[in-house]
Amino acid sequence: MKRILVCASRISHILNFHMPYLRYFKEKGYITDVAAEGKTDNELIDNCYDMRFVKNPLSAENLRTVSRLKKLMQENKYSLVYSNTTLAGTAAKLAVMRLKKKPYFVHISHGYMFGLDGSLHSRIYRTAERLTAKAVDKLAVMNSEDYYLAKKYKLGRSINHIYGMGLQKEKFPGLSDEQISKVREKYMIGNDKKLLLCVGEFSARKNQTMLIEAFNYIQRKHRDTVLVFAGKGKTEKECYMLAEKFEFRGSVRFLGHVSNVNELYRSSDMLIACSKMEGMPFNVMEALYCGLPVAASNIKGHSDLLKNKPFGVLFKNDAVSLAESVNDILSDENKYREMKNTAFLDERYLSENVMPTVLRLLDREYRPDEKVISAKGAF
Repeated sequence: MKRILVCASRISHILNFHMPYLRYFKEKGYITDVAAEGKTDNELIDNCYDMRFVKNPLSAENLRTVSRLKKLMQENKYSLVYSNTTLAGTAAKLAVMRLKKKPYFVHISHGYMFGLDGSLHSRIYRTAERLTAKAVDKLAVMNSEDYYLAKKYKLGRSINHIYGMGLQKEKFPGLSDEQISKVREKYMIGNDKKLLLCVGEFSARKNQTMLIEAFNYIQRKHRDTVLVFAGKGKTEKECYMLAEKFEFRGSVRFLGHVSNVNELYRSSDMLIACSKMEGMPFNVMEALYCGLPVAASNIKGHSDLLKNKPFGVLFKNDAVSLAESVNDILSDENKYREMKNTAFLDERYLSENVMPTVLRLLDREYRPDEKVISAKGAF
């Protein structure tokens, strides 16, 4: 029986983005294993191997993880191994390189941790990618800048540009005006308020502290605004304390994990995304699919979705630029109305269109006329 291994830094990544692909292989009769930090009990996963990935590239813990992955690959003789994210990808590639008999290996980059600059940070991550590139049979990247970098530094034998892992539109049904009013009532946000939404894990990379600093400027000009955060993470407490310092008095809300984020997208006035680095940001894609205007930092991933689009604005990655961009939109009713009326997500980012492309990379037996298993019900 054929067997696959999916690697990612955390189990949440696999649960959020890869279940439709695991369903596809499961229904073809494969044994489906995953290696990530964390555990889960899911019918689509036969074996879940809890492995630790540390952000310090020189950590001894990462070397132990490489050894564990190598042993796992030797014992289970996988037909396919595919990795995601920088840390798990590097560990998996190092493990594959140490094998005598190598499995078919695909790496999906969700955003390179380097650019063209000569900073020490970029040099370290770029060197790691280049040294492990020979392990990669097929490489997939998600934005135009990463595609350029992958080509320039020859980071895989075959380099492919995909449009994310696919947005599952079934998860984002429309809401009536009455339903939207009820959502706002649930969160005690009046219909007369402008609801600014930020969705994502709290982390230094997602940069929510800058948004809170910017909101201090936004509030001075637009007292009717409310900023809502949906998500949890390492910097959540820091952000909460910063909001307390500015004494926003209920104008900033921390909702933690939200199971039905669709109702927030549908009930908000604008999404704000202030990440320092992205591959293909799901929060921006989800917001656009829900018809929500977006203000986002001018980085790769964001620019692919928003550059020269009437429904989005890109700001420099500092609090003042962010505040000025949002204030400019909120002060011009006609501009906001145009953004709201034109906001949409291109169909090429939808799961039904992305899945065939990704499956052609993962499954060497995939046929162009093969019926792709619907993502619906995979979660």
